[in-house]
Order: sequence, then C-alpha cells, then structure tokens
Amino acid sequence: MLLRENIAWGGLKQWNLKDNERDSCRCENQAMKSECSSHSVTSSSEVRENDGGNDHRGPYYCDRIPHTFLSINNSPAPTNLHSTLTNILAKNSDSYKPIPVIHSLSLSTSLSWPLATSSMDEWLTAADASNRNVPFLWVGPAAAGHLKPPGQILSQGNNALWHYTVEMGKEAKSRGIDALGMYNFTLQASSWDGSGYGIRVGLVQAMMVINWLSRLEST
Repeated sequence: MLLRENIAWGGLKQWNLKDNERDSCRCENQAMKSECSSHSVTSSSEVRENDGGNDHRGPYYCDRIPHTFLSINNSPAPTNLHSTLTNILAKNSDSYKPIPVIHSLSLSTSLSWPLATSSMDEWLTAADASNRNVPFLWVGPAAAGHLKPPGQILSQGNNALWHYTVEMGKEAKSRGIDALGMYNFTLQASSWDGSGYGIRVGLVQAMMVINWLSRLEST
C-alpha cells in the first residue's frame, strides 16, 4: 500500500476484484474481511504483470531488487522455500550490499518456543552458508484483543503472548538478530477478531520495518 501509494486497494490484487468486492474491500476491509484478504498481494511480480505498465506505477514501485514472501509455519521448512532463498542470495554474489530477512511465525505454531528458536537457527544457517551480508529482523506477535475466542485464551492469550515476546526477543538477540515486538504497540489497539488488526495498525507496522531497513546501508 505504501509503495503503490494506494490506501484504498493497494494491498490487494484489485484487477481480480468484482465491482461489489471493490466496494466491500476498500481501506480497512482489505485486512478485516476474509473474502478480501484472500486477494492480498504477495509479490511485486503480481503487480508488474497486471498493473497496465509503468505509467500506472508509483515512484516507489519495487522492481529492480529481488524479493519474495515465504510462508513459514514449521521448522524445518519445506526445501522449496530454502531453494527460493538460496537463489536470491546467489545473485550478485560479489556484492556486500545487505540482503535483509524479516522473520516471523504465525499463531498457527501455538507460540511454540522450541519451534521458534529452531526456525531462527534454520534460516540463520541457510543465510550464513551464502557468505552474504544477511541481517535478520525477528518480528514478534501482536497482543490479543478482547474478541479472542475463549478456546484460544489459554494458549494465545496476553499472558502467553507476553512471555513469548520477551523470551523470543532474548533468543533473537543472543543470535545477533534484531527484534521488533508488536505486543506493546497493539495492546490497546482495536481488533475485529482478537488476533487481526486493521490497515491503520498494519501501516504503522510497515513503517517500523521500513525504518529498520533504512538504517542497514550505513551499518
């Protein structure tokens, strides 16, 4: 949304939206409605192939820097995900320009500490094997809203989330990984289902990550 300068539908494949979906999936609803989030953009290549050409792109469109989104919910991760990372790291192998990795795990892992630390070690090992400059940022989970389903309160309530945030932050830093916690930031934010937050929260989270990325070139 920030790169495309399109708050209304910037996070979606709007070329796939029907007329009624364009109305119902605007702005906050991009993330709040499941029928809208299923249209989420996951790579710039999707935009490049469907946006009608350069004349319709914002000045911040990201096309010249290889990047990708890898969906990770277990450790070890599937070999095809490792292959994708290896291929990106192999490009311009003589360059010392940082190739950042933003690492997080979904709540589907039930806040497993062993799985999280195993995933950190797994991807650090993969990055180290490339001999490239690969800084990592660990992003912790958001706080639980009051609409969190009762069956998830014990395993994914705020007590569990807080301890996970603190301990995984320590684990990340002990491995030389920067850590960005989202718990305090979202503790008093409004959530429509107790786990997900709207576009306003998402934009601030994105700016936090961009601020981290902006300081890499000088380090």
